[in-house]
Amino acid sequence: MVSKIVLHLLLVLLPLIFVPFNSNNSCSNYLSYLFISFSSDCYHNPDVNDNITNIIQRHTNSSETHQVQTEDGYILNLFRIRRENPRGVIFFQHGVIGDARCWVSQYNDSVAFLFWRAGYDVWLGNTRGNLYAKKHVTWKPSDGEFWNFSLLEIGYYDHDASVEYIKSTTSEGKIIYVGFSMGATTGLIYASMRPAKAFESLQIMISIAPCTHFMYAADSILKYIVPVSEIMQRYNKYTGIYSFARNDGLTLKFFRIFHQFFPFKKYLVYLLSVSFGWTPDEIDPNYANLMVSQYGSEASIKIIVHFYQMYCQHRFQPYDYGEVKNMEVYGSKRPFLFPLKKIKLPVYMVYSDSDYFSYYKDDELLYDELPEEVRIYGKLAVKGLNHIDYLYGKHRNQRIFNKILRLLDNL
Repeated sequence: MVSKIVLHLLLVLLPLIFVPFNSNNSCSNYLSYLFISFSSDCYHNPDVNDNITNIIQRHTNSSETHQVQTEDGYILNLFRIRRENPRGVIFFQHGVIGDARCWVSQYNDSVAFLFWRAGYDVWLGNTRGNLYAKKHVTWKPSDGEFWNFSLLEIGYYDHDASVEYIKSTTSEGKIIYVGFSMGATTGLIYASMRPAKAFESLQIMISIAPCTHFMYAADSILKYIVPVSEIMQRYNKYTGIYSFARNDGLTLKFFRIFHQFFPFKKYLVYLLSVSFGWTPDEIDPNYANLMVSQYGSEASIKIIVHFYQMYCQHRFQPYDYGEVKNMEVYGSKRPFLFPLKKIKLPVYMVYSDSDYFSYYKDDELLYDELPEEVRIYGKLAVKGLNHIDYLYGKHRNQRIFNKILRLLDNL
């Protein structure tokens, strides 16, 4: 009888050990999350669950929000961290299912703040459909037409509008473009489809982990998750579901609550390592809650299907509508290849040998397809970072962003 009472007490009291009794929400090592209320390695990070403008204002005392309208009617929010008499103007573009928050979600060591402190006027972009780009002059997010876009439209319209607005606002002759993952992919689309404008507007394009050919990425996560997206797209006119990963959706809300109070944070590291590259000791434990609290921004299902098509066909091409509609849209049965040979501005490519999503052999293939004259600054091949580590790895600044800063110093 006594043993049963003790057991029941343990079952009730043991979980309370893991729930913080104070404001602590971050720890410098994963083990300390088990004792987050008591460990001296734990602390309160005010950026967890906060909005992007507050985060920027807290760290830089300089936060601006701008709006730009694309040629086809989408209204995008740009976030600026102003720097007077800057060394240059730099424009960051996020990855898929993300938004501008990814550049400020590493607390004091956030990528955006690193470049701002180095003297750059920093601009953070958003692509149509995400949390900060959900307006259109005609359609609403509840309309299917609002979500009818692929990677081509993001590169051709969104980046062009954002770059031209930043140039006009700052009176800068040329700006620096830094794209990560999808942002690197669509940056190359912009540079190849509008080569003259891109050359006139950009000093250099820094392409971090682009996702284009998928010739060698046989075990990419796309292989497993995108067939579901194809089914969703096929029946979306009946279901009314044209997007996913909504920031305020029930799924993400539940996941964030679960993750914040679940003490064994390492589970997420293992899941990410299996999906994006096996580097289980790289993701910084300080960002275990911050990363999740700032994750998730709505994306069109059509974008994911577009990535899957490139994965299956091993071609860096526009969206494949099928032979009949391709003839109407492109004038050929197959989509054309994005004309990489037309790119005129310098491209500096960054990739890692441990990234399953942007596989290093695919990136080397892409690099070799670029014109020789745009490869004047070479490339940066790093070791031991997976696709998520570019943003949240312990060594991301040391291996990537500090080196990018040194490159920019020598331009």
